[in-house]
Amino acid sequence: MNIKLSDHFTYKKLLLFAAPTIGTVMIAITYDAIDGYFVSNYIGKTAFAAVNLIYPFQLLLSIVGYMFGTGGSALIASELGNAQTERANQLFTMIIRTALYVGVALAVLGIIFLPDIACLLGATPDIMVYGLPYGRVLFLFLPIMIVGYAFQSILITAEKPHLGLYLSIANMLSNLIFDYLFIAVFDWGMVGAAVATGIGACLNGVIPWIYFSRPNSSTLHFQPYKLEIKPLLAVCSNGLSEMVDDMSYSLIFVFYNIQLLRFLGEDGVAAFGVVVFIEGVFASVFTGLALEANSLVGYHFGARNYEELKSLLKKGIVLNLAFGLLMFFLARCLAAYIAELYVGYDLEVCALAEHALYLFAFAFVFQGFNVYASAYFTGLNNGKISGIIALMRSFVIQTIAIFGLPLLIGAEGLWISQAAAEVISVFIAAALLFKYRRDYCGKV
Repeated sequence: MNIKLSDHFTYKKLLLFAAPTIGTVMIAITYDAIDGYFVSNYIGKTAFAAVNLIYPFQLLLSIVGYMFGTGGSALIASELGNAQTERANQLFTMIIRTALYVGVALAVLGIIFLPDIACLLGATPDIMVYGLPYGRVLFLFLPIMIVGYAFQSILITAEKPHLGLYLSIANMLSNLIFDYLFIAVFDWGMVGAAVATGIGACLNGVIPWIYFSRPNSSTLHFQPYKLEIKPLLAVCSNGLSEMVDDMSYSLIFVFYNIQLLRFLGEDGVAAFGVVVFIEGVFASVFTGLALEANSLVGYHFGARNYEELKSLLKKGIVLNLAFGLLMFFLARCLAAYIAELYVGYDLEVCALAEHALYLFAFAFVFQGFNVYASAYFTGLNNGKISGIIALMRSFVIQTIAIFGLPLLIGAEGLWISQAAAEVISVFIAAALLFKYRRDYCGKV
């Protein structure tokens, strides 16, 4: 089915259009899951803990690509909806080039300050032995990772979500093959895990760059541009909510690790690593629907098609709540099997991981609603409100819960912290959607 941004979207068409992006995000999460499996089973639980401690810092910098991608997609889609194709292509080229330059600068800073950051995160000497080689090699690939994240959103606006899916499948297979070769066969340890991840990342960044550099069947292609600060600031401002959301996740993982080391030691960090991988896989459905909304809402907002904007909001909320309940039941039913897969070699860690996932599952019920609400406002080019929702749910409320709940109920509070944040955030998101309904309803 050839689906265009300008179409009217039924539930079926929304799911069909979102399916490649959901697959892309879900497969992207497996990159880390594959690394985690090989590191945990071939190197050990201390190395696995090192990945879970170091990776959030690298992710903290790489998600700058999401800022350029989501903020840029909304702006580009709005220009396309307003029939300004040449202008859309100029903005597209400027955004991708800027993402690359920013990536180079962040890679240099990441390599320089990695040891200090690792110490700040509470890494033990044993964790540092594994974590520093992993982090330093991974940062060499950071610029192309950032570009790949930017392309992930823009491919939807270019009406080529299937290309993103194919790239993710290739990336997953590449990561699986090279993880096996570099870790299990060649015994390169943590360096092997990082190189395998980096090679796969090159596919997501390089191939779309080549595609848009040549004549293609999409509406977007690279063309000469003049650097414009105002549109770039608008892109950063509008995409800041998604970057804040992902950045907050990275910082939250840091906070979790600090508290887990305090209450449960390295076993707690390893158990949380299992939760993180599975949360990423399940939440990919919510992320895929949100990325879809970003482009669709941006297009119809530019075209001032308010009936479609209201329809996208209603259908998006229904789908996200339905998937949230499904993810809740799946997580609780599969908790034992998932824990066994990752840390079955250690009975104590396995039992702890199963218990953690069983409690954490409550977070899935309302997570999709909150993520979609934030993305919807990004599509409306209202980065301020989108940022408020993202910041409150993924950082402010959850930080308070991470440090506050354990004081009341001990380590159990860590496993329900995100669920508490999602429940409170539902009321905030719903109130803001009602208050700013004029933006997507026209006259109220």
